[in-house]
Amino acid sequence: MILDLLNSQSFENIALYWYFILFIAAIFGGLVGSLSGGAGMITMPLLLLSGINPLIALATNKLQACIGSFTGAAHYYSQGLVDIKSSRLCIIIAMLFASTGAISVQFVKVEILSKILPFVMITIGAYFLFSRKISDTDRAKSPNKVLFHSLCALVSFYGGFLGVGIGTLALTMLVSIGGYGLSKALAHSRSIVFSINIASIIFFILSGNVLWLLGIVMCVGQAIGATLGAKLAIKHGAKIIKPFVICICFGISIQLIIKEFFG
Repeated sequence: MILDLLNSQSFENIALYWYFILFIAAIFGGLVGSLSGGAGMITMPLLLLSGINPLIALATNKLQACIGSFTGAAHYYSQGLVDIKSSRLCIIIAMLFASTGAISVQFVKVEILSKILPFVMITIGAYFLFSRKISDTDRAKSPNKVLFHSLCALVSFYGGFLGVGIGTLALTMLVSIGGYGLSKALAHSRSIVFSINIASIIFFILSGNVLWLLGIVMCVGQAIGATLGAKLAIKHGAKIIKPFVICICFGISIQLIIKEFFG
């Protein structure tokens, strides 16, 4: 009786039960995103499985990701882990190049990028798994600013273009090139990811591709999960962040390889 009722009711041409499933997925995605990045690995496959158009799924996912990344960034900032002044240029770059990516994805095919991405994520997972340098301690070095900001631009374009695993990519950039300690890198990555999300969602909204009711439901879930994740990350530091990053990288890789090569 209950299943029949849920199947018979729909909003925005999506069965009602998908709202419950995606709300729970958003909570878990927000938690994972605040701990390691990669929230899209949780929410995007389910959005696509619900039967909506891929571009609409991407746009709706961006809307709820904005809330998750903002919640995480705000929590880290309130704990004194984010220096906005030092990351101001990265934020500006992120917004500019994410906007370009969001515009581009609406006119081009993403099949080639989707096939390359899993191997990029495997490389990142291996880096976090085997590198002995990763800890909560900042490494005493001056990063190559040209390389760092160029990579920030590339990551941001990808974030606006496709965005799966963007938090993990930003985190890796801050640790490997920026020399940040893991907790500090995670905190700053949330600010960069929020900048990417807020810049790209504007163009998805203007194109009319966002499902607002579903997006708002998922935003509530993201806020809950991101708050829990940020609190866990601040309390436990690298000993919880590093395993999450490794699991997310290999999880994204397996998921994408199955989808792109065997699906």
